Order: sequence, then C-alpha cells, then structure tokens
Amino acid sequence: MKQISFFFLFCLFTSQTAYAEFDIQFAIDQAKTGEIIHIPAGRYQGNFTVKKPIILRGEEGVELYSLNNNPALKIEHVANVSVENIMISAKNKGIVANEAENLELREIEVKDVQVGIHIQRSKHVRILENRIIGNQSHYAEKGNGIAVFKSEDIAIEQNTIEQVQDGIYVEEVKQIDVQRNKVTNSRYGTHFMYSSGVEVLFNTYLHNVTGLMVMMTTDLEIANNTVSSHNDFNSYGLLMYDTQQAMIRKNSFHNNRVGVALQKSSDIQIQENRFRMNQTALEGTKVEDDSIINDNQFTGNILTARSDHQGLRLIGNFYDDYTGIDVAGDGFGDVPYVAVSSFGQWMVRQPVYQFFVASPSVMILTSLDQQINKTEQNLLVDNEPKLLSDMRKTEFSINIIQLLIGLVVSMCGLWFWKRGMRI
Repeated sequence: MKQISFFFLFCLFTSQTAYAEFDIQFAIDQAKTGEIIHIPAGRYQGNFTVKKPIILRGEEGVELYSLNNNPALKIEHVANVSVENIMISAKNKGIVANEAENLELREIEVKDVQVGIHIQRSKHVRILENRIIGNQSHYAEKGNGIAVFKSEDIAIEQNTIEQVQDGIYVEEVKQIDVQRNKVTNSRYGTHFMYSSGVEVLFNTYLHNVTGLMVMMTTDLEIANNTVSSHNDFNSYGLLMYDTQQAMIRKNSFHNNRVGVALQKSSDIQIQENRFRMNQTALEGTKVEDDSIINDNQFTGNILTARSDHQGLRLIGNFYDDYTGIDVAGDGFGDVPYVAVSSFGQWMVRQPVYQFFVASPSVMILTSLDQQINKTEQNLLVDNEPKLLSDMRKTEFSINIIQLLIGLVVSMCGLWFWKRGMRI
C-alpha cells in the first residue's frame, strides 16, 4: 500500500514539473553552481531573482510574467549566468542585471514592456539574438529596448527591436560592440553617451526618428550599416555631437532628411559611404578641420552639403551633379566641385526652410551658387572630385553579367522553340 502511495505522489510531482506549476524560484534557489535549469513550457507569474552561477533554459512556449512593477527577471551580484529561450512580459522592466559578470542573454522575446533589457555596472555581457517589442504609446511614454549603463566589454548582436524609445541606449560604457541588429519604428535606433571604444557594424536602422545618435563619445567606428528612411522634421540618419576620433565607413545613408550631421566634433573620418536620395547628405556645425570627408558617393541628394562658416573638408568624392570634365584622364575633374548653397546655409540657421527645399526657385539658386562660387577655396569645395563612382562600375559589371545570362536564356528558348516547331 505504501508503494502505491509513493507511486501516486511521484506521478503528481512529475506532472506538476511538466507544466506551469513548476516552481522556477525554488529550482533556482536549490540549484548547484553551474547547473542547467530546464523550464517546462507554460506561463509563470512572479518576479524571479538569480544570485548564483546557473543556466536558465526554457522549453518552447515558456513565458515569465511579472506580478507588479518589479522586473520579471533580476540578475544581480553574480558571475557566469546564462538565460536562454524564454518569453517575458512585464509592466515595467523585463530583465534587469546589476553587477553581473560573464552574463549571456540569448533568444529571449520581450514584449509589452517599458524597458526590455536593463544592464548596469556589469562586465563581459553578451546580448544575442533577442526580439524586443514595445507598445503603441508615444515615445515619451516608452522605455528603451536594450539599455546599458556604467559597464564594460558588452556585445549586443543580432537583436530585433521595434516600437521603443531608443532601440539600444548606451551610457558610460567602455568597449561595446553593436553588430547585426535591426531597429525600426523607434525614436533613436542606437544612442551613445559618454562612452568609448565603440563599434557599430552591419546594423539596419529603418523608419526611426533618428538612426544613430552619438553624443560626448570617443574612439568610435561605424561601418557597413544601412541607415534609411528617417524623414521627420528633426530626423537624421546619423547625428554626432561633441564626438572625437570616429571612423564612419562603408555605410549606406538612404532617403533621410539629413544623412550625416556633425556638430561640435573633431577628428571625424567619413570614407567610402553611399549617400543616396537624402534631402541633405551632409551637415556640419563647428566641425574642426581635422575631420575629412573623402572617397564617398553622392547620388540623388537634393543638397550635397551645408555648413556654418567653418565648412567641411571634401576630398576626392563622387558627385552625380558635377558637370566638369577630365582632360588629364586621371579619373578626377579638372575644376573643383562646389557644394556651396546659400539656401543650405539658411537651413542650418532656420530648419523650417527645409519645406521649400525642392521648389523651382531654390533649384535655380543652388545652380547659380555653383557657377558663382567657382573660386571658393575653403567652404564646401572638393578640389579633386571623382568622375566615375565605384557604384557605377559595380552596376556596370552586374549589368554585363545579367546581359550575358539573358542572351543565353533567350538563345536556349529560341532553340527549344525551333525544335518544337520541327516536331
């Protein structure tokens, strides 16, 4: 009889652990160092805390839901924690990590929250392959998708973030890699403040107010990103304020109100980028002359550049509206390219003028500027403009390949048609 009773108790216990009755906090508290806790599928209400080195791994269909304004999951004063494959819903913050080291958050979906993932005073953190979805409220009422404060050695990679205030917010962080993320329909795609040792690579920023906002940050590389469709009244593809030692390279700035804006910055290198169909490709205010814009491609922009009296150093770029010729045959125009625009200068002082940017009178004024200012030596002048862009070379090679493939397909089709006629 006792054996039968033990059997039924065992079955009851196993049936509870197989579903949402599984006690996550009890399992965390009882786990040994380095133990893997497998969370069965189900919806778990509570505010869970991790203070020991463990791995939390959810089965498909695991959701943690906070009971109140406290985080659904808190990780604090601990090293070597991993959280994988769970869904989190919360009224305020989804996951909060404080003074954590060697932390990994992977394949987590956070939805309907104010702040998705909040990291502070932590080291060696990896935030990988997560999906964070905010809500439909105004930006002022939202929190950030991923926020990192006063931390070191952070990797934020392959995350998808939408409908939040700032997709990725970074403040007082040393050594951070932001790679292969996609941020859409938010205020700022990524926002840096007071940070150093920053890499922003292969990300996609679409339909935000501003793609990248960089403020009081040094030692920065932004490369191979797609920054597109930021068109509000105060929108920018990339805005850099009081920033030093930055390399902006091989990015695509497409269909933005302003592609790149530099304000009160120095030692900025802008190289090998593509500026396409922006209202204004470049804007500069109080930019030091150690900043250089070279070997970029400007196509289909309404205004190439506008600046204050200090200007921007343009060297060896391709401009689709350049009308000079290359007598020497060295690939560079024989007369300077002049990007000076009276209307552009006015827009720096009065942004509201942007609503008239494509009017016929402005187009005529810009054309007159380019003719009259041929002798300008310092302000928005490229003395070695390229005549053939690398993009055109690439498109030409692709078109040749497509033409050959088309000819082969056409000849094969004609041969089969003739053979069918004979039969």
